[in-house]
Amino acid sequence: MDTDRKRESILRIVVLVALGTAIGCSCSRPPGPIEPRPGGDAGVAADDAGAPPPPVDAGTEPEATAEEDAVAPPPEDAAPAELVQGTDENPVRIFFEEDKSEVPPIAGSLLDAVAERLRLRPTEVVRLVAHSDGLERLGRAMEISGERAQAIVNYMAQRGVERERFIIDARGAFEPEGDLTTEEGRAESRRVDFVFQRGFGP
Repeated sequence: MDTDRKRESILRIVVLVALGTAIGCSCSRPPGPIEPRPGGDAGVAADDAGAPPPPVDAGTEPEATAEEDAVAPPPEDAAPAELVQGTDENPVRIFFEEDKSEVPPIAGSLLDAVAERLRLRPTEVVRLVAHSDGLERLGRAMEISGERAQAIVNYMAQRGVERERFIIDARGAFEPEGDLTTEEGRAESRRVDFVFQRGFGP
């Protein structure tokens, strides 16, 4: 009799422990959004079928659209065109954020002044000498420097400057401006220089 009671008590304890473990597991972490994988799918849009968009070949120049080439008026605070110069010794220079090729908003006034200069000098062309800091996109420095120059061409096209007036000269990380072992030196090296050249025409 005592043996049966002991077995019954042990069985109850085992059942209680099992229930407690199950309850504890289901409540140990509140539900929430799944954290994106580092370098994974965060920010990738999907179509109606749930599949991500096809990859874009970075080495191919995107086809211009009417919206991209729509002429935008320069802002009122644009720098005077007569102050915008560009030579091999003292080029107009635009800096970029690390590992990015988008035109930084802070460069808008200067770029709009360059666009105004080019509209006033229809035979002039610009050589865009583009650089990277050597550490971003390891092994693909030439690629990102070219993308930066292309972003500037797209920006200028939106302001009425013909794409054919730009010569892209991507140099990767071969000509750093500063010490690449320092953050400041790398920031100085992520740049695109404008060199104005006389084109063909009257």
